[in-house]
Amino acid sequence: MKKLAALILTGIMAFGCFSTAYAAETKVSVDGVPVVFTDAKPFVDENGRTMVPLRPIANAMGLEVAWDAATQTAAFTMALPDEFIEMTEDIYEAFGVPKEARFEQMSATLYFAIGESQYSGKITALMGNGEQLDMDAGVFPMDTVPVVKDGRTYAPVRYLAQEFGYEVGWEAATSTVTLTFLEW
Repeated sequence: MKKLAALILTGIMAFGCFSTAYAAETKVSVDGVPVVFTDAKPFVDENGRTMVPLRPIANAMGLEVAWDAATQTAAFTMALPDEFIEMTEDIYEAFGVPKEARFEQMSATLYFAIGESQYSGKITALMGNGEQLDMDAGVFPMDTVPVVKDGRTYAPVRYLAQEFGYEVGWEAATSTVTLTFLEW
């Protein structure tokens, strides 16, 4: 009887390990289009945050990504649409920029450093007279940190997506993080 019980218990434990090893893979979709991760896959870290390889998610979100090896920092940049520039009329005065100078182009950049539990941002504006103005957008806390895993840099998708105007959702049935761009 003891051997039968031990055999059954061993079978249950083996099945449990098997099902854990083959748990549903975390997926990401941007505006309904699945993001293809070729050699590095998203994972959920010990803080419950979905971590994504940088380049595929940046490409899917229309962001430029740059890596600074010296500071172990990833920079994500998005060109801001004309509608955003028109909405920022009130910041001319805040930064002492004459309204006649006009912002011609604007971009937002977020910086995620490996091992840091905060990220920072800046807004860059190119004015009609050719001058560039860099405005500090602040430093923001996170409840997790970007990491390097298997030679790939991972950042938390929620912070990145929300800062760039995406609504973040979760579809439990398919283990999919959904990112939906909101209108400016």
